[in-house]
Amino acid sequence: MKRKRLIGTAIAQTVLLIAVLFALFPVFWVILTSFKNNADATAPANQAFDFTPTLDNFQGVLASSVFQAALQTSLVVTVTTTLAVVVVALLGGYAFARLRVPGRRVLVAVMVLVQVIPGIVLLIPLFRIVSQARLYDQWISLIIVLTGLLTPFATWLMLAFIRSFPEEIEEAAMIDGANRFQMFRHVLIPMVAPGLVTAAIFTAIAAWNSFLIPVILGQSRAQTLTVYVAGFVTQQEIKWAELCATAVIILAPIVLFTLVMQRPLVKGITAGSLKS
Repeated sequence: MKRKRLIGTAIAQTVLLIAVLFALFPVFWVILTSFKNNADATAPANQAFDFTPTLDNFQGVLASSVFQAALQTSLVVTVTTTLAVVVVALLGGYAFARLRVPGRRVLVAVMVLVQVIPGIVLLIPLFRIVSQARLYDQWISLIIVLTGLLTPFATWLMLAFIRSFPEEIEEAAMIDGANRFQMFRHVLIPMVAPGLVTAAIFTAIAAWNSFLIPVILGQSRAQTLTVYVAGFVTQQEIKWAELCATAVIILAPIVLFTLVMQRPLVKGITAGSLKS
């Protein structure tokens, strides 16, 4: 029995290792290509490791004024969207979980169903609304649209977190003399802090990696990094070296952010899956 268990564990670990290597290989290939020149980047696969590493791609990208503007846009849009979504999701999740809002079950069901609508279906009406409001190619339009699209998932997530804590804790605080605002600030928010972090991480990743919305609603003044990197693909050629270097630069901040927030993220996901 013990031998069978060891064999089963070894097989499971081998399968998991293969899956991890399979998932990480494209990332490894992008990082490898980012240190090549364009000639080496388009060389045959059997010459993949036969090259002299160079930092010219990174230096050229970082020195580009267009890249710097796109980086600024991505940072502003991601940070602002994340803050807005977290605040709205916290208030909305609390309202759905604790307040007797008429039709709240229907609203929660609609909120979940919205998540299955393909984003591309909304692009034409969103483009017309933004154009008529004279907000095309503006940061504010990206922030408003992304906040609207990402809020339902974050609200549903916060709803699950708030429901995982007994309502008696809040009632005890109000019996002790706290008003609803004080209870919300000093009792509820500390309890659901892991949920807030989890919602912030998922929102930041989605906003930072968003492509369809920025490519339709932005052009030059509101060009994000995901749209900027697509510019390396033209009808004449694909600048693989510069494209991969830019992809690495785009990938680095969100990976570092996720690694730093890994512990509260795991804690938040675990806490949100439990019911008291």
